[in-house]
Amino acid sequence: MVAAASALSAAAAEGAGSSGAEFLAIGVGARSAGLGESFTGMADDVHSLVYNPAGLAFLRRRELALDHNYYAVGVNHEWLGYAHPTAWGTFGGAANLVFVSPFESYNAVDNPTGKTSAADASYQLTFATTLTDSLGVGVTAKHIRSRLHETTASTFAGDFGFLWKPVERVRLGGSMLHLGPGLRHIAVTEDLPRTMSGGLGWDVFDRGNFRHNLTVALDVTKRSDEAARFGGGVEAIYDSVLAIRLGGRSAPATGTGLTLGMGLFLFRDDTRGYEIDFDYAFVGAGDFGTSHRAGLTFKFGDPITSVPRAAVLQKSDVYYEGAVRPKARREREPKIDAPVPSPAPRPAARPTTTTPADPSDFQWINQ
Repeated sequence: MVAAASALSAAAAEGAGSSGAEFLAIGVGARSAGLGESFTGMADDVHSLVYNPAGLAFLRRRELALDHNYYAVGVNHEWLGYAHPTAWGTFGGAANLVFVSPFESYNAVDNPTGKTSAADASYQLTFATTLTDSLGVGVTAKHIRSRLHETTASTFAGDFGFLWKPVERVRLGGSMLHLGPGLRHIAVTEDLPRTMSGGLGWDVFDRGNFRHNLTVALDVTKRSDEAARFGGGVEAIYDSVLAIRLGGRSAPATGTGLTLGMGLFLFRDDTRGYEIDFDYAFVGAGDFGTSHRAGLTFKFGDPITSVPRAAVLQKSDVYYEGAVRPKARREREPKIDAPVPSPAPRPAARPTTTTPADPSDFQWINQ
């Protein structure tokens, strides 16, 4: 089983420890990878599903992401995530998959037993909402499954996170990830890589003008089976088209901990109802060579806004930009009266003549 152990170690190289389901510790997303995986405080796109579910509460458009991570020879990591903002909060879902190509396996006395394979998967559902206009929370439920040859183990877990914007352009976040019972393979139960993290995201420039921006991200992460690690990164955006990212991590399991990434934004302007982002990151993986990560993010639909979107929300508090709004009652133009024709002159009264009364017209009563 030497080959099997090597392959699984490659898949878990970023989170070496005594926990099971190590694939959960592999970072997701080329953008976050370029920032040294410092995304707990950033949490501003669909990849918040992985690092801090509360970040979904502030999304204004629907987002779909596809990410590929060529982690090591024979080990591929795929991730699919979707976020859907509504009047009551944001709903999201994701699939996290790791595939190991078939490899030679051996028995206890090193005799070959043929080829075998391994695969891990995690499926999640997430809900996030804002409690105030500056504080959001999110929760996740997920099903985890691990397979090695003909042995399969599964379990359930949950995530929780919050994201707070104390002042303009500053975000503070915290999350607890992979909380649940361990994975039991045959007679051995392995704990999940339970993780606590806190982070800061700072936009040096006003995000309202997204053509140029500079963002700084800092994170501290503590796994149940490892010492605390620190990470940080910088993202510079030029002319709303190109992003350059540089990051690093302390005490990396492999490599130097330095990361480099870039992003290309297509159709990113206010006149379109959609946007496509392409991201790439280069991560040194030590003895495993280099890790190349690429991803596509689609943003579409009418942006949703709230005033603010609280935990108990009236649907009428929300409108969609670009949607047909009820027409306001138009002010009536001042009515110009048509000229009224002068009234026709009254006919002159008939002339009357006074005729002396005839005595015969009266009856006289003599008393």
